[in-house]
Order: sequence, then structure tokens, then C-alpha cells
Amino acid sequence: MRHTRSHLFPAGLAAAAFIALAFSVANEAMLVGIDVTISDWVQSARSAATDWMVVLVTLLGDATALTLIAISVVLALLLRRAWAAAGLSALAFISTPIIVKLIKTFIGRERPTADLYSGVESFSFPSGHMTNSTVIYGALAIFAAHALKGVPQKLAVGGFVLLIALIGFSRVYLGAHWPSDVIGAVLLASMMLFLVAWGFDQLPGEGRCARSFALVMIVMAAIWGVYGFVTLEVALDMYALDVTPQGTIEVEPVTP
Repeated sequence: MRHTRSHLFPAGLAAAAFIALAFSVANEAMLVGIDVTISDWVQSARSAATDWMVVLVTLLGDATALTLIAISVVLALLLRRAWAAAGLSALAFISTPIIVKLIKTFIGRERPTADLYSGVESFSFPSGHMTNSTVIYGALAIFAAHALKGVPQKLAVGGFVLLIALIGFSRVYLGAHWPSDVIGAVLLASMMLFLVAWGFDQLPGEGRCARSFALVMIVMAAIWGVYGFVTLEVALDMYALDVTPQGTIEVEPVTP
């Protein structure tokens, strides 16, 4: 087991930064200029040729895909009898969307694009999509750090960090969130990942959960493939630019 008090300081910094950002968002005039400028710059790069790739990335952070991945993580840890890691990961996975909804309701910020979602999800801060993605893929990065060594460890952790960044970019690119919504999501998720990190620090040794991690990777790849195939067309219509008379983007095979 490793000493975990060092996690408290970054978690506290994340909490302080999130509170400061939430206060700024509640006083909309403080951030609106920056958010609009960045959003306009990112969305100016949109085109039918690139939309489908960004939509596919954003689908990796959809609630259904993340729920299935989260379940596979907890089950793999339970099979490994990593009780603390499984329990605290489950606590973080379950409590995060609840906390996000409460904050969304309290702040009530409008999204850049209206009518994408309904109910509490019509509110923008913080991005639930990004918060949940950061918690679950961040947990997988922590899992990789404990399961692997050397170059495979660095590649896996770096890959999950890159994936989280790409999902955050996709939310701004698609007009679903303001940049500050994404930043707030990362800060909130960082606080939740303290629980996950503490749970994994209770494992008795490094490299003893490599098989469990490999199992989760196989399940995650299957979920990505099936979910992306089933939902991509609907998602393209949902986030589409008006590039056709019908206002949808059609993905057609390339002809020679």
C-alpha cells in the first residue's frame, strides 16, 4: 500500500479552482467574452468532412457507453478481489452524474446551442459528458498505472489523457458546451478521481491486476465498436451543420 495524503493537496486545489470558476460562470459577464471567442474560433473549423470524426469521438463519452465501461471496470476489480478499488470507483461513478445534475440545476447556464437536450441536461455548466468521461477514463488511466509497467504503462495512461482532451474539444466543436463548461468538468472530475486513486493505492502490489485491465480493454473496445456503429448516424443528425437542404450530414462511401 502507498501513502495517499499527497492526493489531498491536488484534490483541494481542484475544488478551490472549481468553486472560483463556478462563481465566475454564475456572474456570466465575467466569462462570456472569452467563451464566445474560443467557441467561434473552434467552430469556424467545422465541415462535413470532419464532423463525423468529431461526433465519433464525442460518442465515446456518451452516457450509455460510459455506463457499460464503468460496470466492466467495477466487475473486473471485484473479480480481482480489489474491494477498495472496486467500491470507491463505483462510488465515484455513481455519485458524479448526481452531483453534476445538482450543480447544473443550481447554476442554470444555457448551452451555446439550444434544444440539443431537454430537462436538467439543457443546462450547460459543468459538462456532464466531460465530467463523466474524465472520471471513467481517468479511472482507467489510474488502473493502467497500477496494472502495467514501462512503455505500455506510459502509452496507456497517455492514451486515456489524450482521449479525455479530444472529448473535451468535441463538446466545444459541436456547440454542445462552452469552453469553461469543459474546464469546470475536468476540475470536478479531478476531485472525484481522488476517491479512485485512494482505492487503487490499497492494492497490495503493482502489476498484479494486468489481466483484469486487459479484460476491461477488450470489453471497452467491443462497446466502442458496437455503440459507434449503432448511434453514429443519429448523432450526426443531432449535431449537424446545415450542409444539405435537409440540414443533415450524410456519410457516403468514397467512390474511385
